Amino acid sequence: MSSLESVVRVLRWSDARSSAVRYVFHALLAAAAWVLAVVIVARFIPLEQAVRVAAFGAPFAFAAIAVAWIAARPRPMRLMRTADLQLGLKERLSTAWERRLENGPMDAMLRRDALEKAARARLAAAYPVGLRRGEVMLTAAVAIAAVGLVLLPNPMDQVLAQRRADQAAQAQAAATVAAAQKKLAAASTPAPVDPQAQKILQDTRAKIASAPDPRAALQNITPAEQQLLQLSDPQTPARASSAQNLANSLSATSAGRSASHAITASPSQGAQSMRDLASQLQSLSPQDRAQLAQALAAAARQAKDPQMSASLQKASSTLADGDLIGAELALQELAGQLDALQQQENNDQEIAAAINGLEAARQQLASQADRDAGQSPATASASPRASGSGNGNSNGNGNGSANGSGNGNGNGNGGGSGGAGGQGSSGSGAGQGSAALSTERVYVPAVPLPGQSENDPAPLGPGQDVPQAPYTQVIQAYQQVALDAADQSLIPGSERDLIRAYFSSLGEPSTGK
Repeated sequence: MSSLESVVRVLRWSDARSSAVRYVFHALLAAAAWVLAVVIVARFIPLEQAVRVAAFGAPFAFAAIAVAWIAARPRPMRLMRTADLQLGLKERLSTAWERRLENGPMDAMLRRDALEKAARARLAAAYPVGLRRGEVMLTAAVAIAAVGLVLLPNPMDQVLAQRRADQAAQAQAAATVAAAQKKLAAASTPAPVDPQAQKILQDTRAKIASAPDPRAALQNITPAEQQLLQLSDPQTPARASSAQNLANSLSATSAGRSASHAITASPSQGAQSMRDLASQLQSLSPQDRAQLAQALAAAARQAKDPQMSASLQKASSTLADGDLIGAELALQELAGQLDALQQQENNDQEIAAAINGLEAARQQLASQADRDAGQSPATASASPRASGSGNGNSNGNGNGSANGSGNGNGNGNGGGSGGAGGQGSSGSGAGQGSAALSTERVYVPAVPLPGQSENDPAPLGPGQDVPQAPYTQVIQAYQQVALDAADQSLIPGSERDLIRAYFSSLGEPSTGK
């Protein structure tokens, strides 16, 4: 060796080579331990992308070990002492390095002697490349355990799959609500309740998207629908019925026949027609005025809305008394009420469209919630039917049934059936119902919807038979009424095809006989 610095360089390279092998195994052990830790945790806690987290941790382990390897690089004095110890140089190298800057009478001889001994020795042997058997076996064991756990089925995978499906279902439901919002916003003439309906849908959409699971998201649908229903005017059905009764009454008069057709078409057209009729009162004959006054009086008696009834009565009385100005003002007031009815019906149509969007989102969330619970939608929708008692108004044995409840029968004076049962003026009976099967579908009648009116049947006299007609003569009318109600009510769009299919099946010939 020409100098002590060259000896240091050789020893440093030898140390780097030897320690690099050891630190590589340290890094392998750290990476395997990290992967094993992540895999073990992933079997108890559902971790998204656990394999990726484990893979990303391995480079960090190698980087940390590399920093430690660089930081642990020995100083020259330590290299010399290790070489003296491993090569049997009796502290020649360390002493010469310590006095390398001294110029005493023996210092030059010490350095020359150290270099001569170092030249004859194999300096690389001071830092031999070797592995600790225990560390190698530990690294292999940890790596095998990590790979084995990665390959074995993880019970948390099902939880993660369910979580992803839940998130997808909630995102789809939120998108459905957003589509309903967009459809309402695209209307050419937005209804007066449009801002409030949009706000309700927006809040519901945010709650669905942020809910922890579909079952929790479902809990936001019903309150939103209730808020939408509260936007509807409860007097709308009564006003719509009063308007239809007015149209029926005017249809029998020559002066009001066109107004009758306009009211039947829409309240807004009816309002304009009533204004036209008010302006034509001066040109009507006394006979037409009297006929029109009688029609308005009949409509006032049949009106279920107090305001419309008052306006109709006022128009009828003033027209009968010959007060054409008062009658014109009353008809103008009635036209304004028809305009208000048009706005209310527009509100109901927008509310129905918003609720249809929420119902579509409900179905998506309910399907996923059923899958999460391990139940099929048919089983989840079936509900048990309980027993109960009912009252009737006939003598002898009787039986009956009710929607959403069991069928039963009882004996006695006025038999009745279980469940919700019927009610009558006399007689009573009791019965028991049976629980519905899991595959049986139970239908519950819906409550009256905004814009719909319920017509009470005409009372029958004592001993009078119920009028009957072949169903082929009335099925078309019933079908048209049902389809019109489905188009203008809060019935979910997905259920409207069931109505069409039902009436279509009634017209099919029976093949079972």
